[in-house]
Amino acid sequence: MSFMQFDYPTPRLHPKHNNWCEDLPENHEPQLVPPQLRWLTERNDIYLEVPRYRTEVMWGGMLLSAFLSLACAVLSLILAFVMTAGLKWYDLYGILIWLWAGGFFPPLILYCLKMYFVEPRSQPIRLNRKRQKLYVYNYKQPWQPWRKAITRISVYHWADIHGEVHFESTPAISGYHLYGALCEPGTHQVVERFVLAKEWGEREQLNQIWSYLCMYMQHDDELPPPRNAGTADFWQPRKADAWPEAMERESTSTP
Repeated sequence: MSFMQFDYPTPRLHPKHNNWCEDLPENHEPQLVPPQLRWLTERNDIYLEVPRYRTEVMWGGMLLSAFLSLACAVLSLILAFVMTAGLKWYDLYGILIWLWAGGFFPPLILYCLKMYFVEPRSQPIRLNRKRQKLYVYNYKQPWQPWRKAITRISVYHWADIHGEVHFESTPAISGYHLYGALCEPGTHQVVERFVLAKEWGEREQLNQIWSYLCMYMQHDDELPPPRNAGTADFWQPRKADAWPEAMERESTSTP
């Protein structure tokens, strides 16, 4: 008696990522999926810049939370004044009420305002096809919310980058992610993985983004315009999001 056997897909790269879904064609191979970007910042004969918008943060919600927290803070201070009117300043009950009213909401308000007005929103990537290099703009936020985010630029040789699609499911964000995997030259041994793009539900969009990046680096100029023209108003990059001067020169010039 024979049983049906199914061949399940296995990842090409090692070690395997726990959320792996699909290996994408090698970046030097012909791309069978039609190329398409969702957003585009700049494209010319030397370099391509694509924004990586942070989909896990509701920026308008941060501003709304700040106003609601301010209203709650004012109301709490009024209630604290009424409830402690007959108490001595050293009464423990009164101290706890004032600490709650004045110590909880102000830090929350400052955090929400910092997220909306200061926190970086776009973490772009650049591909220089003359140098055949990939430049990834990253931020690292210290665990202290009041500290400024640290800018970190990573530079990779395009020939060592492989594409993967993962499905991430966390309390903060859920959806498909396009990962770039840096491997040791000439091998499938992964050294580092990093996110190139995120999608909530359109997995096919990630395949199209990968095709676009690969075809651009293969000097193919027959590429379609992005799905969305311009830049989202609420995601406009700030002056603080600019590339460092030395990296700006290198990533936009020929060897």
